[in-house]
Parts: sequence; C-alpha cells; structure tokens
Amino acid sequence: MRLSMLSAACLCAGSFVVSQSALSAPALATTQTDTKAIVAAASPQDVVDFGVYLPLRHTDKLEALLARLHDPNSPQYHQWLRPADFLAQFGPNPADIEAVKSALAARGLTIVSSNAHGVRVRGSAATVTQTFGAPLEKVTQQSHTRFQAHQALQIPGELAGIELYVVGLSPVPDHHVNAHMRDNAQLPSTDNRYSATGSYWFTDLKQAYDYPAWSAATDGTGVSVAVLMADLIFPGDVKAMFDHENFTAITGKAAPGVTTVLVDGGGVQNGYGSVEASLDVQQVLGGAPGANVTLVSIPNLSNLSIIDGYQYIVDSNKYDIVNSSFGGCELSYTAAYNSGTDYTYLLRAKHDLFLQGNAQGITFVASSGDSSGLECPSTAYVDGGAAPVFVPSVSTPAADPAVTAVGGGNLVTASAPPSLNSKYVRESAYNDPEAPYDPWGRGVNVSGGAWGAGGGVSAVFSRPLYQILANTGSSNWRTVPDVGMQVGGCPVSPATLSCGTDDSSVMTAYGVGIGGGFLGIIGTSVASPEFVGALALFEQQLGSGNHRLGNANYYLYLSGALQTQAGGIQAPAALQLYHRNNPGYDGVAPDSFPSYNYNYVYGNGSPDVRKLFHMTQYPAAGVPQTATNP
Repeated sequence: MRLSMLSAACLCAGSFVVSQSALSAPALATTQTDTKAIVAAASPQDVVDFGVYLPLRHTDKLEALLARLHDPNSPQYHQWLRPADFLAQFGPNPADIEAVKSALAARGLTIVSSNAHGVRVRGSAATVTQTFGAPLEKVTQQSHTRFQAHQALQIPGELAGIELYVVGLSPVPDHHVNAHMRDNAQLPSTDNRYSATGSYWFTDLKQAYDYPAWSAATDGTGVSVAVLMADLIFPGDVKAMFDHENFTAITGKAAPGVTTVLVDGGGVQNGYGSVEASLDVQQVLGGAPGANVTLVSIPNLSNLSIIDGYQYIVDSNKYDIVNSSFGGCELSYTAAYNSGTDYTYLLRAKHDLFLQGNAQGITFVASSGDSSGLECPSTAYVDGGAAPVFVPSVSTPAADPAVTAVGGGNLVTASAPPSLNSKYVRESAYNDPEAPYDPWGRGVNVSGGAWGAGGGVSAVFSRPLYQILANTGSSNWRTVPDVGMQVGGCPVSPATLSCGTDDSSVMTAYGVGIGGGFLGIIGTSVASPEFVGALALFEQQLGSGNHRLGNANYYLYLSGALQTQAGGIQAPAALQLYHRNNPGYDGVAPDSFPSYNYNYVYGNGSPDVRKLFHMTQYPAAGVPQTATNP
C-alpha cells in the first residue's frame, strides 16, 4: 500500500512505498536540510562546549612517508604505522597540550577531556567571550544549538607561541547529508523491476557494476567499515532490506548486523541524519554483507562532532574503511565568506586526522556533494548583496586529497519484465536545474542551483601527487571527484524545475513495520557507501593480514592511467576498468572536460568492479535474487 501526503514533519516526499500497513508510530524524520536558522545573542550563563586542538608536527616528513607507504616500489609499501608510533613521530608536542590545559583552566574553563590531539573544553558564554575576546551568538537549526563568534578569536597571550585549532566557535555552517528523497511522482511500485532506470535494489547495482558472484570469498569478510553519521538507524531495517531480496532464503545465512558506537553521546533514532545513516549502512552491506560495519553515531554534523568522530576512528584504529556521506561548502571556510576571517584551519584540522588515518592504512571515502559543480552560494548570500547565485565550487570533506571523493550520475540497465535482469547498459550525468532555495537557512533564496554529483576544482587544497596521472584540468589544485557510481536525480527538496529522462534512485528500508517502508533515495550518498562496499571486497582479496589500502586514490589513478594509455574507452576489454565517456553536464563544464578519461562528474569513471579490483577469477554476479546475487 501507499501512505499518502504525510504531515510536514514526516518523511514526506508526498507518498512513498511501504511493505506493509502503517502502524501507530511517531512521524518519520525528513532529510531536508534548508531549515531556517534562528540566531540570537548568547546569554552570559549559556554553557558552551568547544575543542582546542594542535596541528601535527614534521608534516613535510609525513608527506614523504605517505608517498613511500603508497609506492609499490618502496620497501615501506603498505607498512602501516600504529597510532602510538604515528603520534610519537608526528603528533603535537605533549608539553604544548599541557600548557593549553593549564592556561584555559586558569581562566575558569573546564577541561572535559584531553588526548594526544588536544582538549575538549566547557565554560559559560561569558567566560569564553572573555578568554577569546569575541562575543558569541547562539544558532539553533534542526534541533541542534551551536555557538559562533563573528570575529576572529584572540588567542590568550600565554598561548601566543602555540599554534591552535579552536573548533566549535566559528560561523561556518554545519555540514549536511547528501541523501534526498526522490520526487514522489517518480517513485516505482514495490516490485520495481519494470524500468530501465530503477528504482534499484542493492542486488541490481551489483549486477550492473559487475560485482563478483556472492560467496564466502567475495562478501567482505575480515574487513571493518565505519560509517560516520549523525543519529541512529531503526534496528530492523537492515534485515527488512535483505529479506526483500531473499538473502536468507537463498544463502541460508542470517541478514548481516550492525554495531553502533556513540561519540559525543551519539544521535537519536528518527533524527535528521537517520535516513542517511540507514542508506549508508545498507549500501555498504549490500555490496559486502560479510563486512563488519559499525555506525559511528555523532549528535550532529557540526565541525566539532565530525572531528571528534574522525579522532575516535583514527585513534581506535579498528576500521579499515570509513564512509562519510555528508558535505559542506568548501568556500564557506574562507575569509571572503566570514568578514575577512579565515577558517580554513578547520579543514586543516580534519586533514591532519585523514593523514594520520592514511599512515595507519585507513581509507576515507566521502560523497562529492549533490549540487553539481555549484556547491556554494556567492558571497552576496552572506554579505546581504543583491541576487545571490550559486557559483563554481566543491564540497568538503570530499575535496581533501586524503579522501576518495565519489560522484556519479544515472545508471540505465536492461529491463525485460518479468525478468529481474539488471545488466549494465549505460550511464548519464545531466543535472537537474533547481528552483531558488535557502541553502543555509539565512532567510534568503539563492538562484541558479542544480541537482547532480558535485565536482570541480578545490580553492584550498593543492594538487596531490596521484593526480599527476590524469588530465584533471588543473596543474595546481586538487579536483574532485575521483570515481563515480549510481547517484540518481529529481529531488523533492530543493524542488527541481525539470527532471532528466534517466533520473533514477535506489531503495532504502526506513522504519519498516513502524510507519515507514522502502524509500526512493538519491544522492552521492548512494554512490559513496556503494563504492565502500566494493572496496571491502577488494581488501578481502588482499588477505587476512595486511589488507589495508590507505589512500585509495593512489590505486584508482594508477588504474585510470593504465586504461588511458591502453586507449581509454577503446582499450581492450580486459582493461576497461572504468566506464567512461558518460554524457552529461554539471552546470559548469560538459562531460568532455577536461577530457574523456577524467571529468568533474565521474572522475576516472564508474568501476567495473571485477576488472578494477582484480576479481575476474570469480564469475560475475548474475540476476538479482539468485544464488550468485542474493
């Protein structure tokens, strides 16, 4: 049955498909992110939490070490460091951390906790203002309250000789999820194998992208994945997703489970990040049902909670691959967007953690954003100027060179009902123009936006070593994405002015049996965890010992260069590692820019999983809901 026109507080893309009758339950949450921000002066007694972290040392030596760790010709290739060894060589000076603790405590602030990176601090707004010489505002948005200073913080004189990252007091907006609801008019019936554009279940994607046939050797066993996201999932939804595809009936195995770790107290069920968390977990497990998947739940997508989540991940060193299906405007950290104050040090704080993770062999993967090549509004949006528009720009953390950015477009597969055959036919990446909307809740609409995979040229990070292997259109700056997969199009919010004929979505279980059901979801949040599932299969092939990849971009660009040298789209079949030359437009550049072998929608292309990851010794995953593709 369908639930029609749920209330505005629910998961309300109009109507959406459910698998059974709705039961009495709280309204389901929405993934909408453009809610109005309420800003007021902070009261002197308001309790403020923030972090003070210190940068890494000897970063020139660290960069040289990372190059050797990823060089197959180096004796140090894949000889990953342990956290204690990394921190001993490159971590902040412990004496400086002690000096920070002493100075802040002497000013009346409470040191909540400390570690090798810095300290978490708490105090009244009045004390924080006095310490840093900047009055605070209280911002409430999506049930989350944060504090911000609209002028540069003044570092206390007793700490003037120590470089500090103060996290949690900047006016940079929170990150947002990269999953959206599909236009309800486009949603399929529950049995949705009646269209060449989906909606797709995880088994459809596995056949289309040439995953290996399911077996104990090709299910990700032995690989640990962390999904970093705000909020929690409903515990029965993973099983509901696998039950729909008859996984247990075909394999005799129970549906996979999920572990949850709470950082900063974690999030809540049915919170604004819960749909995204559900999608991420299900996409990873759909590709790699034998992997150990942990939802690292944070209370919100602020820089403070995100950094704390990454810090837990790198310090615990339990996870081989990390998925981050969230993003934010990279330009919003720059001085032009903050009355002349540069907050790009917040990006450097995350970059330090990514570097540590890479040195330990951890692979970070992030969705490239859903605003095509137009992630950010113009400065008129923040300065009160006339007619703000979206401008060429990229999303963070995808733009970080220590992260694999995943974009993509619309998958088109075979469709011959009543067969469930989902064989790959082609892909396209034409964006969908959007009606004007308010991206950060400032009460001003911005025009000229578009829906589609994010991509383009970073304004902050320089070109990494591995991008020398591709014509990325920039000799100086990092470009994104690195690879692409199914994304889909035609969102409910922001409203699209027109939708492409290839627009598609994937199915995600959310609140099954308690008022929800199977939802049509789109976004690079689909592509990122999907690619993580494929990476988990690759790492499984590398053995039970040292199977980590570190920064996967070294491998991805080397593979891309191999295909390019062999003829690109004309390369021999065995070297067609990526699907390339996918037609499209991202609002800034056509699919052919900068070349047919690399563009700002798919990066190197979308993977032929068995070929790219050296698994052609296994048969291919066949038609969904069969022994090779349960």
